[in-house]
Amino acid sequence: MDLLRQLPSITIPVTLVCAGNRRKEQNMHKQTVGFNWGPGAVSTAVWRGVLVRDLLLRQCGGIQAGARFVCFDGSDRLPNGHYGTSISIERVMNPMNDVMIAYEMNGARLTPDHGFPVRLIIPGVIGGRMIKYLAKITVSDTRSNSWYHYHDNRVLPSVVGDADMAKRDQWWARPECTINELNINSVICSPAHRSIQPISDPDALTKKITISGYAYNGGCKKIARVEVTLDAGSSWLLSDLDHPEELPQYRCSNDYFPRQRYWCWCFWSVNVPVRQLLRCKDIHVRAWDSTTNTLPKDLNWNLMGMMNNCWFRVQVDLDVLGENDNKLVLRFIHPTMPGSEHGGGWMRPKTEGAISGNAVRNKTTCSEVDTITHGAACYTADMVAKHSTKDDCWVVYDGKVYDCTTFLQEHPGGADSITMKAGEDCTEDFDGFHSDEARGMLVKYYVGELVTTMSVTNEGSVIKTGLFGLPAPSSGILASPMAIVRYFIDPKKWQEIVLVKKIPLTHNTRLFRFAFGGPDQLLGLPLGNHLFLRIKTNDSTLIRAYTPTSPLGRAGYFDLVIKVYFKNTDSQFPAGGVVSQYLEAMPIGGSIALKGPIGSFKYNGLGHYSHAPGKKGRCLQIGMICGGTGLTPMYQILQAILADKVHDTTKVSLIFCNHTEDDILMRKEIDEVDLSLGPDRFHLWHVLSKHSSREWQYSTGRINKAIINEHLFPTTWNAPDTADGLKRRIVLLCGPPPMITFTCLPALTEIYGNDFVDNNVFSF
Repeated sequence: MDLLRQLPSITIPVTLVCAGNRRKEQNMHKQTVGFNWGPGAVSTAVWRGVLVRDLLLRQCGGIQAGARFVCFDGSDRLPNGHYGTSISIERVMNPMNDVMIAYEMNGARLTPDHGFPVRLIIPGVIGGRMIKYLAKITVSDTRSNSWYHYHDNRVLPSVVGDADMAKRDQWWARPECTINELNINSVICSPAHRSIQPISDPDALTKKITISGYAYNGGCKKIARVEVTLDAGSSWLLSDLDHPEELPQYRCSNDYFPRQRYWCWCFWSVNVPVRQLLRCKDIHVRAWDSTTNTLPKDLNWNLMGMMNNCWFRVQVDLDVLGENDNKLVLRFIHPTMPGSEHGGGWMRPKTEGAISGNAVRNKTTCSEVDTITHGAACYTADMVAKHSTKDDCWVVYDGKVYDCTTFLQEHPGGADSITMKAGEDCTEDFDGFHSDEARGMLVKYYVGELVTTMSVTNEGSVIKTGLFGLPAPSSGILASPMAIVRYFIDPKKWQEIVLVKKIPLTHNTRLFRFAFGGPDQLLGLPLGNHLFLRIKTNDSTLIRAYTPTSPLGRAGYFDLVIKVYFKNTDSQFPAGGVVSQYLEAMPIGGSIALKGPIGSFKYNGLGHYSHAPGKKGRCLQIGMICGGTGLTPMYQILQAILADKVHDTTKVSLIFCNHTEDDILMRKEIDEVDLSLGPDRFHLWHVLSKHSSREWQYSTGRINKAIINEHLFPTTWNAPDTADGLKRRIVLLCGPPPMITFTCLPALTEIYGNDFVDNNVFSF
């Protein structure tokens, strides 16, 4: 230590990461030879020490010709000798790499857990190279001769399927498989595993949820951005980044070359409206560095399970809580739990070898154990924990429960090695000592399955489970065992809804509020789709399609704005509208049948839409033309864009056709959209077929080609009228059939061509 203190020191923060970080994801795909690291094999501290370069030059007389490697050995003796490794002389001698012998951590002397008295710190490199309890430094023309330098911290090609093959083909000795620098990686930390976000309360849907986590990289390359996708990569949200090491207090004061280092992880976060997660199946994250490297989408398996850095995915499930299953929540599920912990993530074993533990299992043995679960008794972890003595000894292995009591005296390793895990999960310990033959012996002692989500009344008896494995209620839509009911509407079944409110808006327009299901249930109508209402009269059954005007995130009810066509008000239709008059006459508390959704066009947010099975697109501008109550599907989409206007930058125009100014539906609401989005994002144009007696700044007469050409896509938007530009525009039509067929479609064809009308114009 006296020798080190004579040399200049540096103090810098460095993140240490095990090369096996996130290995359990690989183990779920196919078992590696490594244990189950989750995404927590990472930490950061402020280290103080001396550059190895300075030690070699100032105290050891310099470097001789022919030197190629610097070898480091620890003082701890392991089964295959001392733990040692080596790195290139170039990395050590370049002061920009900050390779140091550290003796302080976070302002205090090293403790034994962290490598006392001194340890090696190599910023930007995997933790396996940073020798603890450093005892020996050797400058050599060859790599380290430590067994661990060759049999650990390697990425072998995925074709190397087992350790025997690696040994036979001498993969352990190949230098190109050695891991040094970290690769780029990013992880979601919040929402945490199995955390929930309530969505029953309508106010909850107006709030935002913070998605956050960490990202890191090797080579002193800065994490330039981190992106989050809610739609499997179709679109991305940029996060806010926090690089704590950029703060002045973490700058090194005695640099050879003053510079900004990026040896540490950074933290990222993005705020997302809760309602935006209602249709989200999963959340992915990826990072980019200053050299535009990013994460692969899919996992790349290797024998040691090293350097896993695929997109980190958190699954979003709809769930119900509460004594009566009356609390609707979003539950967030991470890929795995670390180690052999249960309560598991969304990943499940994909091959016979992908079972938690340290050894790949024999296929025959696995099938014997796995096939005995049919009709088996089920036990919770609390139940198993009651059997924790030498006279009553149960253990859990790979999700199955075994009664080992009668085997204790026969166990070659003694009874104590079993009873120490009595009442607990022994998977990882068992795999560390036992062969495939021993696993086959487990079948004899099998008593049942470990369950984590089902409700258990007595040992061995399971209540029928409802939605997502929760106890099924005695009645109601969740009563059917294993019913997967997410939303109220069902495209194959008519369901009853109840009129709870009726509000006159104009002389012939009403707002009808209908209640459905429970107060916390969501309707489940995609944006752009409609509902069918069915009425039965003495003469016939009539069905009409309507689009709610209330936000789709509302629970327990929805609103319809409907124009009532009274009899004897139109000479061409003296009987008026049968369905609208039926609704007008309905008493509060009356019921009607509903079914849906119906419709081919769906707006998925952020400009994304689909219009047929497998057909999707993304637009930058939407032109809307509607007449009368044809406004309602347009208003649904406008509400979605307005509610997410920070992220959804889609521009929208609305040409709204009516007979008179008094007929303009939801004028106040449309004006609010106009005011909120502003002229750069929203263009509104009214067309009245009858001249208004008041001062009128919009068009009168019938909609025509000139109006469409001028106001559908305003020239102030500066969108290119090229073929590619047209692909970024779509037109939505909803109104009386004559207006659509004889005016709008011919005008659009003349202006934009047949191909545009065929592929970019959609009628509701």
